[in-house]
Amino acid sequence: MTFKASVIGAVSSILAIGAACAADLPSYKAPPPPPPAIWDWTGWHAGVSGSYGGGSMNRISDIYAFGPPLAIFNDVTTSAGTSGYLVGIQTGFNWQFPNNVVIGYESEYNYADVRTNNGGVWGNSNTRLNWYGAERLRFGYAFGRFLPYITGGLAYGKTRTSGFEAVGGLLFQNNASTWQAGWTVGAGLEYAMTNNISVKAEYLYSELKGPSGGSIGFPNAYRTFEGNGFDTHIARLGVNYQIKNFGALIGMPNLGI
Repeated sequence: MTFKASVIGAVSSILAIGAACAADLPSYKAPPPPPPAIWDWTGWHAGVSGSYGGGSMNRISDIYAFGPPLAIFNDVTTSAGTSGYLVGIQTGFNWQFPNNVVIGYESEYNYADVRTNNGGVWGNSNTRLNWYGAERLRFGYAFGRFLPYITGGLAYGKTRTSGFEAVGGLLFQNNASTWQAGWTVGAGLEYAMTNNISVKAEYLYSELKGPSGGSIGFPNAYRTFEGNGFDTHIARLGVNYQIKNFGALIGMPNLGI
């Protein structure tokens, strides 16, 4: 055997041994990509909203005319339509459970300009909702990033009446304002556009009492009046910023479920 043949045989043997060893090594495959993140509504949120409000105002008056002629009118009803807008802020917390049920709490506060405007020969009477707030529970079911829900709770606000109003054929000046509590119910749909930003459309029906007071009338009368419902339908659009771990921002453990 020549020297050249010996070298070729040695190299062939080395290559064969290397191939056999490589066949015995475990094969390597890239790990599969992680599954897509599952959206969870648990966490704090805060945001802003704008709303249209409209409904009706009702009040009951007792009138004492000192004559001539002397007369007393009881339970005289006054009513008028209302319309206007609200702009405000809201904040709250949601808990999402393993069965996708979501329970939440939301607090809101709004500047409002929802009013009547009854003009005419007998003057110009105006009754207005100046401020509006609510403390509401929310109950929903999560379809991923979609959250339809129902809501309800305590409503409160400041109502004011001013101007002149004709009641029972007499002209009275209105001047009364009050903070008062009532209730609200409604429903909505919220959608998480990103991990931090969600948008919502919401409808609320709110019932307050309306202002009460007394006033002197022309030419010679006195009236007491009591609010008998300042009812408002609220159609709203809003944006929320989702804070998934609010506790971490203030040095506390995660409060999520």
